[in-house]
Amino acid sequence: MTESLYTNWCALNGCKPIPIAPNMAARFVADVAPLGIDKVWPAVQEISRLHYTVGLADPTLGYPVATLVSEIAKIEPPRSWAKQYKERFKTLPYDVQLYITEREKQRDAGVRRAQNKAAELIKEHNGPDKQAAAA
Repeated sequence: MTESLYTNWCALNGCKPIPIAPNMAARFVADVAPLGIDKVWPAVQEISRLHYTVGLADPTLGYPVATLVSEIAKIEPPRSWAKQYKERFKTLPYDVQLYITEREKQRDAGVRRAQNKAAELIKEHNGPDKQAAAA
């Protein structure tokens, strides 16, 4: 096994890289959080891969790891979501949060384009004579 952030952390903390319990995976994430999401996320993926490739349960899925990763990433839930779903959003895996956020941006842009097009068509339909009469 090559040395990595995770394996180095395991060596410093006297634990084996696999199997690791979700609470220890969460402790790892909390300990390395100051490094930022660009370093933490690949390490979380490594923990996941080390476990599922040998048939073990993935200790990074769900709470508490997903919640800690969410706190590091600081991705805001979609504005259109109800409060209870915004809280649930924070427990989703980071890559799922990224996907949802990107799709919501695309959807919002599409809605804005449609609204602008509708406004243009209304202006064209009303024409300058009707607009002047309305003023």
